[in-house]
This record gives sequence, C-alpha cells and structure tokens, in this order.
Amino acid sequence: MSMFRPKTSATALALALPQEINKEEEKNLKHLSDDVITNRIFTINSDDETMKIDIDSYILFIESVIKSSDKIAVASHWAKGSKGNFVLADESLKYPTQIDPPICTLHQISTEMTCKDPGVETADQTTLNILRKLTRYSWDAKAVLIFTAFATNYGVLWHLDNYSHSDTLAKSLATIKRVSLLRKELDSVKYGQVFFNQNSMIYNCMKAIKYINEFRTLSKYDTKDVPELSAALRQIPLVSYWIIHTLVASSIELHCYLSGVQGQAHKYLNELFEKSESILLTLENHLQLIREQIEEVELYRWLVDQTDHFPTDITLFLSKLIDGKHKARPLINCSTQLEEYIEDFLKEKKLILIVSKRLDISTEDLEILYSIYNEVKKENKFEMVWIPVIPDPPMDGDEEAYEYLISVMKWYVVPFNTKIAGMRFLEERWELREDILMVVLNTQSKVEFSNAIHLTRIWEKEALPFTYDRAKALLKKNWIESTVVKFTDQPRLRSLVVINQERNVIFYGGHNPRWIKKFEESAETMKRDPTTREEGITFELAPVGMNKGEQDPVITFRFWMAQRSYFILKHQLQGSTATEDISRLISYETEDGWAIITKGPTVVFVAGGDLILKAMDQFNLWKKNMRRLGFSGSFKEHFDELTATSLHCTNVNLIGYSGWIPLFITCPMCRRYMGSGIRFTCCHGGPDVLF
Repeated sequence: MSMFRPKTSATALALALPQEINKEEEKNLKHLSDDVITNRIFTINSDDETMKIDIDSYILFIESVIKSSDKIAVASHWAKGSKGNFVLADESLKYPTQIDPPICTLHQISTEMTCKDPGVETADQTTLNILRKLTRYSWDAKAVLIFTAFATNYGVLWHLDNYSHSDTLAKSLATIKRVSLLRKELDSVKYGQVFFNQNSMIYNCMKAIKYINEFRTLSKYDTKDVPELSAALRQIPLVSYWIIHTLVASSIELHCYLSGVQGQAHKYLNELFEKSESILLTLENHLQLIREQIEEVELYRWLVDQTDHFPTDITLFLSKLIDGKHKARPLINCSTQLEEYIEDFLKEKKLILIVSKRLDISTEDLEILYSIYNEVKKENKFEMVWIPVIPDPPMDGDEEAYEYLISVMKWYVVPFNTKIAGMRFLEERWELREDILMVVLNTQSKVEFSNAIHLTRIWEKEALPFTYDRAKALLKKNWIESTVVKFTDQPRLRSLVVINQERNVIFYGGHNPRWIKKFEESAETMKRDPTTREEGITFELAPVGMNKGEQDPVITFRFWMAQRSYFILKHQLQGSTATEDISRLISYETEDGWAIITKGPTVVFVAGGDLILKAMDQFNLWKKNMRRLGFSGSFKEHFDELTATSLHCTNVNLIGYSGWIPLFITCPMCRRYMGSGIRFTCCHGGPDVLF
C-alpha cells in the first residue's frame, strides 16, 4: 500500500474499516512476548560494540527538541493560523556542542521510519531492520540514536510550521511537507496519546531512556553490593527494543497525518501505550530498589570508615547507624518512658550498644545487664542503648514482647517500628547473628570491645570498663575459678580453699540423673577402695548446676553460657591451643554427663559420656599406677587409652553467636581441624573430617 495516496473518502473508509480492524485484531502485542522479542534481538546483536557516543549529550538534545517543538505546537494551536511566529526562550534551547552525529546512519534510520504501512507487524519488522544497522552500538546508544532521528524529523516539522507565516522559504518547505495537516491533529485523542502530552508514548520513551542512562551511570557499583542493578541492566536490551518499536510506530503515525491517510489502529496504540507505562513502572521499581541498595552501600562504607579510620562523634555515628541520617528520631528512655534525642543524652559519653535479633532476651542476660547498668550509672561515663532488630512485617507477639522488655529495662531503646539503616554493617562488620551483640565504643566511635556480652556472662560488672586490656587481665584467672566453681553449691570450693591446697577435685554434671547417680556411685567406690586409702589419696566431688541436691536448669544454662563465652574470648585473644580443655567440655554438653578432673588449679583432663563411667568401672586396671602417676595422672592415662580405641564424632556447637567466632578449631580428641559451619565437627579421621 502506498503511503502517498489520495485521502480516502468517508464511504470508502467506512467500508474498509472493519476489514482493517479485523486484521489488527489478529496481530497485536500479545504475539510479541518478552521471550519472543529477546530471542529475536539477540540473534541480530553483536558483541563488537565499539561505536561510542556521548549519550548524555544526545539525551539533552532529544529533550530540548521535543519540548521546544511541543511549545511551538501549543502556540500554533492557540494562534489558529494568525501571522507571526512563536519565539523560544534561550534557556529552552539546550543544544549540546559535544554531539558529533553519524549523519548517514541517522539518515538511514529516518528513511526506515517513514512511508510505512501502519500496524504491529510493520513496526516490529522495521525495528529489527534498524537494529541490524546499529549492531556495533550498545543497546542504550541504539535507542538514543533512533530517538535522535525521530526528534530531528519531528523538530523540523514544527520549526517549519512556526516560521511559515513570516518566512517564504519556510512556508514553501512546510507546504511540501504538508505540515498544515499535522496542525489539524492537535486536538485529536490519538495525537495526545502519542505526542502531545507529558504522559504520552514519546515522553514515556524519553523517561525510559533517562532511566536506562541512570542504570548505566550506576553500573560503577559492584553488582554484589547492589544486586538489583544486575537485574536492571539485564532489562536494557528488551526495554531498548520497546523504546525503538514505540518510536517507529509513532513515526509511522506522524507520517500518516502528513499523508492524510488512516494511521495506527486505536487498539494497537492503546496496547503500546500500556506497554510503555508498564515498562516505566518496572524501571522505576528497579531504580527505587537500586537507590535504596546504594544508600545502604554508602552508609556501610561511611560506618566502616568512621569506626576504622576517622574519629567521629558517637552521637553522629549512632544516628547514622539507626536511621541513616545525621539526626535520628528520638529514643525511648526506659527509666522515664519519655523520648530523648541522641545528641542530648550521649554527648561526650561512651556507649554500650546492645543489639539483638530476638525479643526473647533471657532473664539471666537481663539480670547481668541490670547489674552493668547500675554500676555504670555511678560514674555516669557510659550510656546503654538497645537496638532490637524487628522483622518487617513484625511477627505475632513481637510488639507485646517489645513492650514488656522496655517496661523492665532502665536504659535507652530504639522505637519498635524503626527499620535499622545500618543492618548490613551490623551483620557483616560486627557479625550480628541470633545471639545478643554488645559493642562498646568510646566518644569518638572507636570500638573498645567488639562483643562484651561474653565478658559480662562470665565476670558481670567485674568486666568493666570493657576494654581488651581488662579482658586479658581477667583471662589470666584460672578457667575453673572463673567459670566452674561459682556454679557449684559447695562453699568450700567457692572460696577456692580446696583448689589452693593442691587437692584432687572432680567437677561433674549432666542432664541424665541416672548417669549422675552412676557416676557418684563409681566415685564413692574408688574412694573406699583399700588401694586409694593405702596411698593416702583423696579427692573431692563437686557437682555443678545443682541447687539443694536437685538439678537447677537456670544454673545449668548459665554454666554452659559461661563456657562458650570463655571459649570464644580465650580463642580470640590467646589462640586455639589455650582452649582445648574448654572445647572438649563443650563437646560433652549433649552427652548424658561430663567431668573435669583437676589437681589444685590445674585441669588434668576433661571427660564425658559412657567412656568416663567405663574408666571408673575399670579402676582395678589402673589403680596400681597411682603410686607412680598419682590419682589424676593414672586416671587420665587410662581414659586416654580408652579414648584412642573408641573415637566418635566430636561437636563444638557455636550456632547463633554474634561477633567474632573462630573459623578453625582443633579437635580436642585427635588434633585435626574440625569441619565447620558454626557447628564445628570432627570424626577423628572418619569420612566427615575436613582435613
């Protein structure tokens, strides 16, 4: 069908319309799914994208021409053919001098987009033909060049119309191009849908190109840090196709006006308009998520810089950590239940920052925190702040649990509905997990202790002022003295009288009463044995986790909590060789029972399960060695012999602990590295061993 035919009569148009509509119904955008388009465009794409253009300058040119042309169109519409021309303000003409357009390429594109039959199939095929001419350009450059060709044609038409009343040459050229027919379409719905509207298809294409260009600009960020950027960049080829398809369809519509023939079907234009709206919505959603992720990246980098390199006022650091802003919303002072700004209560003070992902803080931890709070308030050099990390949306019961906790706390708390801006920093830099994290910072945001919760669970307020020097001094104390004796119910042992007298002591405990009873009976049998008496050997039995002869779950819980905290601190500050006895004890937590055999302040060995009971039952086999090795030495020798012949997998469970934890642990049984995943496992050379 020739585009330059006489204008169709109304009767002929009426007869032809049903047939044309039926033809368009058969071919609509539903046949051009994303998968179909993707397969097509990648078959004609080239990896050799060597041709570069200044995309920013081209976008500036396109926007200037389109908006200026529409201003002329508005003026022409209101002038109703009166003489004179509309004068554009200088600031509306932003022609970039950096453009060095590929003239022949633009001319070829313009030719492809004109004098075509309307319809989906034509627009699709023309789009693919144009893309074949631009294989050496990037996808965003393809879209920009085609938009430049369109804008140039569009701008020339309205420029000629503007000057046709005052310039003879412009009038002649406008007549040849039949610009007067274009002016008549200004009031039509189709013209407004395609061109003459801030929400038209052309303006949607301009917005989409700007979004793509912003994605390109933001690609300086690593997609590992900004994962949404990767998803957005993958959309560029498909979005570029639809921008070009829309421009081609719009160009055909424009030349239908100039030719006086029927243009694109309403249904097709409606579908195309909806497609452009859908694309914009998708791009806007991508961009919003990208900006949020970039804000998170920038905040993360800032927080790292301030804690590692640049002294920063603690009030600013805490504000940015919580809200990402220089001034955060006020916190709740649980002592008064009133709100206070960080700048008002924290200025020139050190900060004890408590962070938790859970709202079921144990009573034991709360009691420890109370004692710390009461101690630090005496000198008023510290403030304590709790940051609860609440899931979004909150889980059932979260708000009630939060309200209960702030009703019993005395320190400052972040409001319930706060989304913590520095979450990535907390998880990646400070390694927040399921357990409480307690970071101590000085007035200039320097970390004085990375997770003081371990110090408090062992030494409570004695651990103040929570520095590494203080921690090293406390670790010089005996392990048994710090984490075992205080969980017995024997006053003599609590005063360390027996330990200081170099006496043999067996600390023991477990969750199986039958095991404990069997252990105690075997120990009494060894005590009453004639050989033991003849050698003058005595030993004390010290049950752990007992209260008035009964197993106390609270004491037992605190005992194991102290063991893990001591293990982590010792491993962090003194290395793995200093923690073998502790890791062995922790590995027995799930056994029926365990025992620590000491001579004075020295741990001789740690044992557990059925193996220690077997060693005790075989007392007759090793009691003869007591004169040579002593009680604890001969006991250890026999236990080690049994261990060597009955190895089973050993687990050291550190699941959920926040802050620093060891990456490698040496198995206390066989000295191999334990397989890790926060739960450390070793099978002593069996199939599950890491090394």
